[in-house]
Amino acid sequence: MPSTVILGGGIMGLSTAYYLASLSRQNPDAAPHIIHIVEPCPELFASASGKAGGFIARDWFSPALANLGSLSFDLHRQLAQEHDGRARWGWSESISYSLDRSAGAGAADSDSNSNSDAATSDRSASPPPSPRPDSSGRASPASLAPHGAEAQENGSAQGADWALGMTRLCEFLLEECIAMGVRLHHPARATKLVHADPGNPASQAIIRVDVLATTSTGREFHTGKLDLPCDSLVLAAGCWTPSVFRTLFPRAPRVPTVQGLAGYSVTARSRAWKGLHAAPAAAPCHAVFTSDPSGFSPELYSRAGGELWVGGVNSAALPLPARAMDARPDRASIERIVAVARALCGDDVEVLQGGLCFRPNTPSGKPIVARVAEADLGEGVRPRACSGRGGGGGGGGVYLAVGHGPWGISLCLGTGLVLSEMILGRPTSADVGLLAQW
Repeated sequence: MPSTVILGGGIMGLSTAYYLASLSRQNPDAAPHIIHIVEPCPELFASASGKAGGFIARDWFSPALANLGSLSFDLHRQLAQEHDGRARWGWSESISYSLDRSAGAGAADSDSNSNSDAATSDRSASPPPSPRPDSSGRASPASLAPHGAEAQENGSAQGADWALGMTRLCEFLLEECIAMGVRLHHPARATKLVHADPGNPASQAIIRVDVLATTSTGREFHTGKLDLPCDSLVLAAGCWTPSVFRTLFPRAPRVPTVQGLAGYSVTARSRAWKGLHAAPAAAPCHAVFTSDPSGFSPELYSRAGGELWVGGVNSAALPLPARAMDARPDRASIERIVAVARALCGDDVEVLQGGLCFRPNTPSGKPIVARVAEADLGEGVRPRACSGRGGGGGGGGVYLAVGHGPWGISLCLGTGLVLSEMILGRPTSADVGLLAQW
């Protein structure tokens, strides 16, 4: 039976497992495809997958990403229609706005990223009036325009509501994967590749996994080992992907270059936004993109459940923690975001949670969605499909799904489907040829 091991239990790993399991079940005559997800962090969805704003766009992408972006958007909509996404993970239409708060002053570049140690905003100005919710519970754009600022509508996209902590979409995908027979190993860490028969280099590759546990003080220890057959290996570990690659392929001539961009955010409540519980079924959420005098570009998303997500303070200088759950938000950075939330929504803003996550970025700004050439793996054990183990497994090998930056949630489903098609040896639903360069 063909076997695929996915390293990383975030949104990329889950999307790949979901579509690989779904496609494999379409052919009842093919040998069952065994799928494993290996996730080392004791807390699931502890980084970008669990702290994303949840804004999903169709046509906000460069030409290299346009095909994948369109596919992924359609898959998000299809998934929501088939599984009651509005109720299960807060899928809702979202209207986006550019909000000019400069009031005569030069506005910051809306595409800029600020460091967390930038100067704090000037809070000496008088507070703006509180936004006025309309009859549906929605804050009107005009109410988010203090001191004569203007909100310009950018267009309509589809937004999704990510729950606090573990995201509802991730939880849904995980539930569906397990129902289709996908096996989750958590917490567990892949440590090496070996041959099933040490004396036969043509034998099946085996990935050795340490089963982990954590003490009440956070200390990690090993409780056992697993050997997982591995014809295809998917590296979808976000910012930790280079470390995983080096561990499994120590003789590789190069390693994928992925940097972690730290992003701060808060989730909050305000009387300016009551959610969509009592609103008409077609009522939208809002996404507001603006600037701040302190030099960063805030983003505010209203969620169907009544929460607000506010972010925009980023830092490329923060070191990547060993585990996603070990990231600790900087108080000053969180306070900068809270100040913006109150400036936009009023002083009654109630902060529910402050967050810090690390988004994986590549030097080119494009994600890597590709099969790795064997020459780039170096000498040693390499996953590959072996004859005699049933059909439907494609050509085997190693695959990368990393570097989606701020668009991981938007592009996850398309990435998962395309990778699954690659693994199964099928034509891909989107042209990702320009995403194979790393």
